[in-house]
Amino acid sequence: MSKFHDTDISKTQKIAGYMLSLLFTFMIIVAGVLKIVGETDITERMNNIPNWGDKLIFVGVLELLLLALYWIPKTQKLGFYLLCAFVGGIIVAEVAAGTHVEQDTPPAPLVGIVTAVFLYAGTFLRKPSLIKQKTMK
Repeated sequence: MSKFHDTDISKTQKIAGYMLSLLFTFMIIVAGVLKIVGETDITERMNNIPNWGDKLIFVGVLELLLLALYWIPKTQKLGFYLLCAFVGGIIVAEVAAGTHVEQDTPPAPLVGIVTAVFLYAGTFLRKPSLIKQKTMK
């Protein structure tokens, strides 16, 4: 019995969930590593956010730590909920940095929105039990 997905889902749902979750994971790993190594473009973008330019390594390590919590079966729910908050922060950071209004970028904070969709859709396809409400009798 796998703890990474619910057992009562279809094979197609499981595959789609894992694909989206792995795309999300790849995006976060790349972003975290680039922040830790201090890649120039990421450093410039973080410097556009007031009071966050000097916290680049902290944010990169936090991304990788939350991702580890997400993929450890016993801490998967905690990791998911913390990553939900984190991707909301990605959207806010894009708006605060003004990256969504530059001429050569999309008109909305698309990176954060796409990241959030991959996280939510991938997890909910794999683990629909996260959104099922238990009824009280």
